Amino acid sequence: MSLSFNKVLFNAAGEAIAPYEISRKIDAFGYNDTVHKIICDSKELDRDGEVFIKCTARILSNFGMTRSGPFKGVEIKANGSVNRKELLLSCWNHVGGHLIEIRSAISRSGHSRDRYLVELSESERTELIAKIWSITKQLLPFTMGKTSYGLVGASKILFAVLPEIVLPIDNRQWLNVFKTVDIEDVINGMVFDIQHWEKETGEKLNERDPQKRLTTLPSVYNVMAMAARP
Repeated sequence: MSLSFNKVLFNAAGEAIAPYEISRKIDAFGYNDTVHKIICDSKELDRDGEVFIKCTARILSNFGMTRSGPFKGVEIKANGSVNRKELLLSCWNHVGGHLIEIRSAISRSGHSRDRYLVELSESERTELIAKIWSITKQLLPFTMGKTSYGLVGASKILFAVLPEIVLPIDNRQWLNVFKTVDIEDVINGMVFDIQHWEKETGEKLNERDPQKRLTTLPSVYNVMAMAARP
């Protein structure tokens, strides 16, 4: 049985949260434009890592990860250049090949990008999620700071270029919503919840944003996971 995260897509009584309520929470979400931009910009990754650098700089700065810690000072300037891009380039040089491999597999698969996680077979998904966990561990030396274990930064970096697979997870979510330090558990639990919610409601979670900004399953699930924080 997969791990399930109570109170993300279901209420305390175990009832599916109404589709219109999810749409309402999306409308009130403060990061819609940022997330929409990275969903659009990360469709293809270049060998030099330019897309990676811009997408990760956008997420890290907009999610407040650049005021202190290992990514302090990273920002996209008005002219489009990225301040302190060498930090992000180091990450890219370490894991970029793996990310391009995954992006290519998504493009070749014939599956819907927005629903990629649930359209994969269980064995394909298990293999993919194991790869994501491996990449996460490779990123930790770059994302760990004096007061953080690095999982927050790693999950946000991976969401910035794989928003159809990875959930961007903050400290309160790790500690109080998911209660695990294993991103495999989180992604598996998210898939289980989404499949359960869609079966209960007859709706598709990735279609809950009427303005079509948040179109991938993790981008919508993230809104609800943030709302579930105590």
